[in-house]
Amino acid sequence: MRKILKTDLLFTGLEKEPKEGFVLIENNRIVKVGNISELEQSVLKDAEVLDLYGKVVSPGFVDNHVFFTGYIWQRIGFDASLVNSEKDLLELVEREAVKVPLEKPILGHGLKNELEFSNETLNKQYPSRPVIVFNEAREWCFMNTAAEKKYGFTGDECWAEMCWRLFEEILRDKTFAKNKYLEFQELLATKGVTAIKEIGFDDYYGFAPVLKELENEKRLKHRVNLVSQPVRASADFAYGKMCNQMFDGEEVRFMGYNIMVDGDIESGDGDLLDEYLTNPGVHCGMEINYDDIEDIVLEADKQGFRCALHAEGDAAVRRSIDIFEKCREINGERDARHAIVDMEMIDSIDRKRLAELNLSAIQYIQIMNCYGSRDNYWDEDILSKDRQKTIWAYQSLLKDKGRLCFGTDLPLDIPDIPMSIKFGTFRVFPDGTPDGGYHMDEALTPGEILTCWSKNGQEANFEEKRLGTLEEGKLADIAVIDTNVFKAGLKEIEKAEVCMTIYNGEIVYKK
Repeated sequence: MRKILKTDLLFTGLEKEPKEGFVLIENNRIVKVGNISELEQSVLKDAEVLDLYGKVVSPGFVDNHVFFTGYIWQRIGFDASLVNSEKDLLELVEREAVKVPLEKPILGHGLKNELEFSNETLNKQYPSRPVIVFNEAREWCFMNTAAEKKYGFTGDECWAEMCWRLFEEILRDKTFAKNKYLEFQELLATKGVTAIKEIGFDDYYGFAPVLKELENEKRLKHRVNLVSQPVRASADFAYGKMCNQMFDGEEVRFMGYNIMVDGDIESGDGDLLDEYLTNPGVHCGMEINYDDIEDIVLEADKQGFRCALHAEGDAAVRRSIDIFEKCREINGERDARHAIVDMEMIDSIDRKRLAELNLSAIQYIQIMNCYGSRDNYWDEDILSKDRQKTIWAYQSLLKDKGRLCFGTDLPLDIPDIPMSIKFGTFRVFPDGTPDGGYHMDEALTPGEILTCWSKNGQEANFEEKRLGTLEEGKLADIAVIDTNVFKAGLKEIEKAEVCMTIYNGEIVYKK
């Protein structure tokens, strides 16, 4: 059946502001977009008409930095969020041990961040069976020696890349992983997300064929642009070629490689052009082998793959751009659309270079959500006042003709496009600070934010011919927001939600 979406807030992605109009969908494509006066009675007769007045109808959103394994990580095993003592926790571990087969580890999640316990009693009770319970922030975990030996990380060093052996074991259970992915896509559908750049460690530990199964079974509710992040070993180009052959359909494609460059600035591991105010003479607290990174990127580019370099500090961003520039010099110019991810800071000179090289800037517009308040953000302690102005330089990137798009680094945050307007337009932290907003010269309009989440995000993934705007002939991936975010104040924005998601012409979520 044909569908007609009627609204006074139609945002096609081609204009800066919404307008009154309609979108006509037939099967999985948009067949007409126009003014309400153009609707013919004959068209209305056989169509499902959706009256969406007062709601923003937008192209579907793209989250360009997502980890499905992170979704599992947040929810694995039993829920320890109500635990207040070691005794409580050990009782939960004991209950879980009875439920889980002996050959499986005992896993839990959600432990309060302020709680830390010794593993002495745990080791006595479980000397050979691995036990791991992650805290809410996944920055520490309660684990025994058996788990440390098997999985190669410790309670104090349990960030995602360290946990790859555990993720490998989890993803090898195809039935479990497949069911979790179906849950994962339901969550994203509630947020209007119709496409993702999904990052799998190494060879995705056998999960790539599961994505192909879901595509063949027509069970996907978003498009997947898959990339590999080398963790266990260097970039596996044979795996990339295999994925290119496997993913020959319309919904899942292999894009290339995500490569870590520096660490985070707050901990002193971001690579800065200026020295740290907290550590005079030091520009980066970790060793970075830029030569190795360059070798990987040059070879990936030579073989036709796209690379996304994860760089937070402005020096790391500059070196990343240098590497992409060298790709052109050595391998020749092509429409590679390489990307730099995170990019907390960027120097004004490098913004222009970013645009000249046709690189995508994938930034975490919801990052303010992680700090709670302006008082918790680290910039004044670490950076000079001039350098503080280069943080989250969204508007400057657009003015310099850069391709700005957004990702969440899920599980760092869950995509919430209306809430991202709070952070991108009003530029305030969750508690509403600072008064007047944070460096408001870098604020974006709601229209610019929706464009970055849709049109720009699809362009970054070579999808502009099929997706990203509401135009005749394009695939019908659409998100509907229940509030006029173009006119709403801060309080209204905080309550705004996606109320409908259409993927491939079908309603996959409706509130």
